Amino acid sequence: MSDTAAGRRPIRVDDLYRYTFLADPQISPDGERVAYVQTHIDDTEDKYVSQIRIAAVVGGEILPFTRGKRDTYPRWSPDGQTIAFLSDRTGDKQQVWLIPAEGGEARQLTDVEEGVREFSWSPDGSRIAFASMVREGLLTGCEEEPDDDVRIITRIRFKLNGAGFTYDRFSHLFVVDVAGEGSSRRITDGLFSHTGPTWDPSGQYVACSAVRCDEPDDANFTDIYLFPADGPADQSPVKVTASKGPTASAKISGSGAHVLYSGHHNQYYGATISSLLVTSIVDGKTQDLLQDFPTTVGCSVGSDCRYGASAGGPVFSGDDAEVFFLSTASGHCNLYAVDTKTFDVRQLTDRQWAVTGFTYSEEAGRFALMAGDDLNPGDIWIFDANEGMKQLTSVNHWLESEILLSEPEEIRFTGAGGKSIQGWVMMPVEDSRKNDDGQYPMILEIHGGPHAAYGHGFSHEFHLLTALGYAVVYANCHGSLGYGQAFNAATHHDWGGKDYRDLMSAVDHVLTTRPVDSGRLGVTGGSFGGYMTNWIVGQTDRFAAAVTQRSTCNRYSMFGTSDVGFNHGDWEFPGYPWRNPMGYLDHSPITYVDNVNTPMLIIHSENDLRCPISQAEEWFVALKKLKKEVVLARFADENHELSRSGKPKRRIKRLSLIADWFDRYLK
Repeated sequence: MSDTAAGRRPIRVDDLYRYTFLADPQISPDGERVAYVQTHIDDTEDKYVSQIRIAAVVGGEILPFTRGKRDTYPRWSPDGQTIAFLSDRTGDKQQVWLIPAEGGEARQLTDVEEGVREFSWSPDGSRIAFASMVREGLLTGCEEEPDDDVRIITRIRFKLNGAGFTYDRFSHLFVVDVAGEGSSRRITDGLFSHTGPTWDPSGQYVACSAVRCDEPDDANFTDIYLFPADGPADQSPVKVTASKGPTASAKISGSGAHVLYSGHHNQYYGATISSLLVTSIVDGKTQDLLQDFPTTVGCSVGSDCRYGASAGGPVFSGDDAEVFFLSTASGHCNLYAVDTKTFDVRQLTDRQWAVTGFTYSEEAGRFALMAGDDLNPGDIWIFDANEGMKQLTSVNHWLESEILLSEPEEIRFTGAGGKSIQGWVMMPVEDSRKNDDGQYPMILEIHGGPHAAYGHGFSHEFHLLTALGYAVVYANCHGSLGYGQAFNAATHHDWGGKDYRDLMSAVDHVLTTRPVDSGRLGVTGGSFGGYMTNWIVGQTDRFAAAVTQRSTCNRYSMFGTSDVGFNHGDWEFPGYPWRNPMGYLDHSPITYVDNVNTPMLIIHSENDLRCPISQAEEWFVALKKLKKEVVLARFADENHELSRSGKPKRRIKRLSLIADWFDRYLK
């Protein structure tokens, strides 16, 4: 299947170094320019380098704007004259810097010990509110100073994947005068974290999400609070919402009367799909703007070729008549608008792609989008209802001209309970693994979550496997986002049930419709996908090789060792494990380890706090004790995000290990 006439070649492992990753498109107030973050890999230093670029909407000229090594989070001042951004150019922590929008020397604005995580301009551009971690002590009543050699822990949320130990740190809000010398004042206090600072139109208040209650660590909800921007840290905030669930991405309406946020009421706990909620600041009444809308707010389509976060709304239109938002449906994510009075929803973009972020200029009536698809990691686009769509960047154009890529083909098949399930198959781009009957080996890929989704997102891993001669199949089994609430909540007390049957049906469907060798099947996945990989090989011998990544095998021990495991007893599993041990063990792959005959490679990061390394060790020791064929690959100094944002050389090593393992058993 090679395309030598066109001069293109299959993709290679080390092509990872060539990608350019874009993120966080920020359109200027007048809609004429877009600032965004551009990241590439410096292979000599084995690190990611992020800098800010500015693209002109008319003419398309793109200019480098900053030259730091980690410049992120560009935000235009309300008058469009200044750009604030985060940079670590004077230390190991990111601080807020200011630079004229027309270019010039950057000026450092903040200097806080733990650095700045996120910030927001005041409406008049005179101040910036920001969030920073603050160390609040041991919380034990002891008077001793904190000791890094001895951690006295009293909180259940004492660690977080990617951040490490957080038991004595909380996110607090500060306000700094833009014209000043960088002296900031703290406006929140307490043993609570405050995130997502945003201003009300008057500039008197800063709104944020927080859990301010007696047992904040045990709460699975947040509320929106208003803090006076000029007040002391120990002021009493105004509590706007009375939430039963999460509140994220808060925005105050232009009238100042309502707060908009994405969230839900925890009807299905962590399996509840997010909606758009609006609460009156005057009387606290809350409306769900998407009462009958079947899919979730935000982008849930996965990819291993994104770096950096993108602002993704929701946002009010200038007259508060509409709210713009992203929504994931059937494997793609597009931009939508909902009328705040009638609740009518209209789709603004309609492409087979994943929009991962957007911003809006009311003055120009334009949107800046960050979007990618199966064959392109992502570019910056402009969408104008009158002028249509316009692509501003083409940073990975070498893929189209040099690389022969396998285009995913959508499949539909009948899954558990007679449900129609959506999936995709990618056929090999070369024939080296084809047998005498013209059949290819195939690998089943399984996404994490479980409440995530496959779709129109670029996967270097998938393209690499097709370049090596493998067919790849992947599907959105029960529990995946983008198909309504009932489908998403179907994992309730049923991990390894309907989801397992769906995945086996996906394999069966491809075996009957594509030239695939049933004797050369592989399976792999990460996080929940790793759990399912472990589960599958304990239920069937039909796979000749397996690679389990950042997986879990024992849901009983996972409850108390993961940074989020203790939340799963609310919905995914039946109560506390010590009260219902068999409810956990019946759905734990370790219970069925005697049945495993599939050669297994275990890939796990030693600093993974989401699925702790102990899960890999339990699985490995059990398989070794039973004399099964198993290898454990441990990645030092990496966390749960190895495949997406780990050190580049370690990402290359991980892909090479996967390829070598499948080559050994599926040739």
